[in-house]
Amino acid sequence: MIPVLDGQSFLAQAIRSARDQSLPPVEIIVADNGSRDASLAIARSFGPPVRVISAPRPGAAAARAAGYAEATGEALMFLDADDLLAPDTLAHLADALRGRGAALACCSWRRYDLKGDCWRAGPASCAPRRPYHDDLAAWLTGWYHPPCSLLWSREAYEAAGGWDPTTSLNDDGDLVMRALVAGVPLIPAAGGIGYYRRLPAGAQSLSGQNRSARGLAARLRVLEKIETLLLQAGREGRYASPLAEAYRQIADECPIDGPEEVRDSARDGVSRNGGFGGVRRAARRLGEAAGRSWTGGASPGPNAIPAPGVRSAAETDSPLVSVILPTYNRAATLRRAIDSVLGQSYANLELLVVDDGSTDDTPRLVETLCDPRLRYLPQENRGVAAARNLGLEQSRGRLIAFLDSDDAWMPEKLARQVAQMQAAPGRVGLLYTGLAVSHEDGRVETWTPKARGHVLPEILKSNVLHFGTSSTMIRAEAAEVVGGFDSTLPANEDHDYWARIARFYEFDFEPAPLTLYDHAGSTPGAEARRSVQFARNMRARDLFVELHGFEAGRVGATFAYQMDSARRHLEWDEGNVRAGRRLLLKAARAAPAKPLPYVWLALSLLPSGPRGSLAGFLRRQRTPPAAAEAEGGSTVSPP
Repeated sequence: MIPVLDGQSFLAQAIRSARDQSLPPVEIIVADNGSRDASLAIARSFGPPVRVISAPRPGAAAARAAGYAEATGEALMFLDADDLLAPDTLAHLADALRGRGAALACCSWRRYDLKGDCWRAGPASCAPRRPYHDDLAAWLTGWYHPPCSLLWSREAYEAAGGWDPTTSLNDDGDLVMRALVAGVPLIPAAGGIGYYRRLPAGAQSLSGQNRSARGLAARLRVLEKIETLLLQAGREGRYASPLAEAYRQIADECPIDGPEEVRDSARDGVSRNGGFGGVRRAARRLGEAAGRSWTGGASPGPNAIPAPGVRSAAETDSPLVSVILPTYNRAATLRRAIDSVLGQSYANLELLVVDDGSTDDTPRLVETLCDPRLRYLPQENRGVAAARNLGLEQSRGRLIAFLDSDDAWMPEKLARQVAQMQAAPGRVGLLYTGLAVSHEDGRVETWTPKARGHVLPEILKSNVLHFGTSSTMIRAEAAEVVGGFDSTLPANEDHDYWARIARFYEFDFEPAPLTLYDHAGSTPGAEARRSVQFARNMRARDLFVELHGFEAGRVGATFAYQMDSARRHLEWDEGNVRAGRRLLLKAARAAPAKPLPYVWLALSLLPSGPRGSLAGFLRRQRTPPAAAEAEGGSTVSPP
């Protein structure tokens, strides 16, 4: 069930993340609460299993209750219209519920925030759970799970009494705490993750109003309701301390010029639960006083973020594929790259050449090309990530392909990718190809991809898209979910981008070497900058750990990534032995029983020459042919 009120900006993303689960829902019920934007059109455009109903009463709780009245499934999720699910979330939650009867399953959750051009997953923004608290005490004192990380059995929902349409804010906390008071167990799932979106500035969610006057009053009413239920159940003494703490928080957050009734009632709650006396029935008085002195703000209207996936009549003839080609001072190779795009056997495309402030003949070269499918987008020099982001902003296609200006494509590359993407289920968000890699000595190395499906564990260990930007095609909707490339990273912005997509989508590949990667040093001075590039790469790897550490730890990828970083420092001439040792110690802390970090620590004591030779030998011995093939095989053709 997805309640929506003017949610056009993110509704399609929420629906897709639910529809494309590894355990698909039997139905997705979008309960409209009176939207005035394109939300209804977006929801109806999906067709089955999405159903759209109209909620007769205003408010998210009323919309959720209307959705429940229509639901036929054995288990229930109430997903907000701006939140997202990892692809395996429903499967893990359903496993946790299986055979439990009246129970509520929960999984991990993360905040989803817009940072610059990127949507980033951040820590759960709730109070930490104290080890001596049970579920209800923890919830009362600020620990919680948002709806996108909860799956209800029907019995649990009915034991809680259902949504209270009179609760305008904190309605989800109200429902969960009533379930916990009723004895419904909260069962942790073994996996899965919900992403609870924090809206950009100017677009406030219901949860963002918790500290408003209206929000404080709603929290107080819910707390008094839970206090009354505990008194009726004879369990008030056990929860006196967490109740007092919850009341105290409301009193402390009430502004000086805020409603005195709220502050006074909260202080009364603190006093009652300090030496738990009889419950004073203040909820009715509070509601009447709040109605006289101040009222909550109106429901938020449509925000200013453009609606993804909604196209005007003028855009119905847009190309299916947008090709983004960033370039900077590569006039010598740019023409070959452009010709390889415009010469594709698949013609329904647009080519966006994003010039990142070139000072060579790039502008004049592009001016000589007369093809209506080509658009030239110059910008000040801001780096390749910013150039790709400009291309993403200007793209019109439902599929997006990337090409670097010193690479090229085989003529059938797009045709084969488009056909495969059109045949793939919506959960496949990225498709890449095999490579033909040209070396300075004339060798052509052919690389065949192997990683497909749910690749997040693999991609958090290493970039499985080997030289992959130029081979990659993504769905435009995947770019809507994760945002743009991170222009603040010193390197490896593509690896970061693929990892962010892999949170929500599966990957697939076309094994043929349809992408031609020029590894022959086409960029002047590359050798002279190797030490600088190495330092930037290693700094980017450190940032990758910071940005993806939670997921890496969850899927067990931290050890492998730290070991690979340490190996680079110890094997490469540009590396720093001390930095490599620090990384080995971090890897050892992540997996103290594994012997490999200690072996490499011993190797780090050797001089660089013997250390590199012995390390290479040991690595080859530890990587049997089957494992090498699993990571992607390669063959070499003669010059």
